[in-house]
Amino acid sequence: MPSKDRSKEPPDTVDPSPTPAKGKRSDADWPQLLARLVEGIVTAELHEFEDNVMAFLDSAVSDAYAAFIWICARLIGAALLLTALVLFLGIFLQWWAAFGLLGVVVIAMGALARLTRRTRKLRPRR
Repeated sequence: MPSKDRSKEPPDTVDPSPTPAKGKRSDADWPQLLARLVEGIVTAELHEFEDNVMAFLDSAVSDAYAAFIWICARLIGAALLLTALVLFLGIFLQWWAAFGLLGVVVIAMGALARLTRRTRKLRPRR
């Protein structure tokens, strides 16, 4: 019987199973598995932290924007009211008297507001 030429055939594999050398591989995989687990947990926590920070920043920016709009509206409204008051007083008084009287009233209201703010701060804390 002639012998076969086996030089062109692929070499035989020792263990065709999908998980060769289970003992050595499982010991070597524990650090990698633990690292992947920790990485997954840290990544999830970082994403949650990022979402919380972004939600906080969005609400803080929207609150600041709303406060800015409110302050601008109050300033414009106050300027228009003061202008209307000066024009109204200009009917009865000379212009210098109307501006002077309105300036004294604004300064007095500012001092009164400052006093009320200071008394709130002096209250004892609980």
